[in-house]
Amino acid sequence: MSTLIEIEHAIERLPDWDVDQLVAWLEMRRVKKTAHPGSTHDPDFLKRARQVWGEHPSGAKLSELVSSSRD
Repeated sequence: MSTLIEIEHAIERLPDWDVDQLVAWLEMRRVKKTAHPGSTHDPDFLKRARQVWGEHPSGAKLSELVSSSRD
């Protein structure tokens, strides 16, 4: 099936239970698309941090900050 007409004809032959599942799947897909419009990938936080602070920021190392916050 590659055309919308073929898909529509196939849907017509589905039992009601399968149509209900298809509708639920389509709604979930719509929700996911509208929740993240235009987002195709996760943000690169490390790249952003390097843009802000450079390759070797001054101050304490992240591991030191994390360790000290646990005390």
